[in-house]
Amino acid sequence: MAVRRCLFLLFFTPLPLLGADRSPSFSADYQSCLARMGETADEDMTLAELRSACQKMTAPSGASQTSDEDAEAKQTKSPKQEKPALEERMTMEALNSANRFLLTPHNRNYLLPAVYNDSPNEAPFEQESGRDINYQNTEIEFQISMKVLIGDDIFHNNGYLYLAYTNLSFWQAYNTDISRPFRETNHEPEIILSVINDWEIFGFRNVLNQLIVAHQSNGQSGVLSRSWNRVKGRAIFERGNLALAITPWYRLPEDIEQDDNPDIDDYYGHYELTGAYKRNDHIVSFMTRRPFSDKGALQLDWSFPISSTVRGYVKLFDGYGASLIDYNVRTQSIGLGVTFTDIF
Repeated sequence: MAVRRCLFLLFFTPLPLLGADRSPSFSADYQSCLARMGETADEDMTLAELRSACQKMTAPSGASQTSDEDAEAKQTKSPKQEKPALEERMTMEALNSANRFLLTPHNRNYLLPAVYNDSPNEAPFEQESGRDINYQNTEIEFQISMKVLIGDDIFHNNGYLYLAYTNLSFWQAYNTDISRPFRETNHEPEIILSVINDWEIFGFRNVLNQLIVAHQSNGQSGVLSRSWNRVKGRAIFERGNLALAITPWYRLPEDIEQDDNPDIDDYYGHYELTGAYKRNDHIVSFMTRRPFSDKGALQLDWSFPISSTVRGYVKLFDGYGASLIDYNVRTQSIGLGVTFTDIF
């Protein structure tokens, strides 16, 4: 089926869609989309579904079918307006979510070979080992994050259920004196119920709402153990290439004798604000928790194109909770590397 589709696309993609914009740039984008989808989309998708999806992805935002005279008049107008960045990502995810041979990116996937941390947290490790620990200021940080669709159309053509997993690791790879250990690794499996929406408030369109059950742990025991369980909500808003999200949560209570971090709410708070803006293929983003507290956190990110497969990535962090082991320790760090899948 997939081979037949690729052959069909190879020979027939030059044919224009009925009513589609016939400008050279649109045609090239459309053909490129069909070629990509022919390789990655689920084999049960029909050619009509592929064509429809690619037409939506490559058409200018708010475009409608026009007559030949209108299409010819468009040639003299300004270049087409890009589709909102978040909408484009959601469309791509919808196309690929049913393909068993693809893992859908969840959060940003990145590798930072050079991260400078002004004060690595050594205290809990020294307490656990009973000896001095000398962590270097420079280490490697990377994140792997993916999700898989396990249920759809839960609420009459809406409602999507995902299983997700995120791994965030801090590796003392340059520290030969203590055998290059992983200083900290955080694991976060999630169950996510997503509902697509389309209402506006103050010029922002609420495109997605989520209910999330999450467990986060560093997989350690004893004095190094850190973990908590949360029920989270998330509302995502879009305005052009600007996306904003608010994520409040409720921490599920634990037995006080088994709680590794009973005061974690004092540092992480009860919600998180995130935002991202794309301009000329550059993406700047932020994350903040408890912004008006001396125990909060602020993260700033910048990604930029360097090749067709990876993007340059700069990450700055100041505050508490850079990782679970550091939930009650202030960290200031800057990292430089690449991101393999971005926010948009």
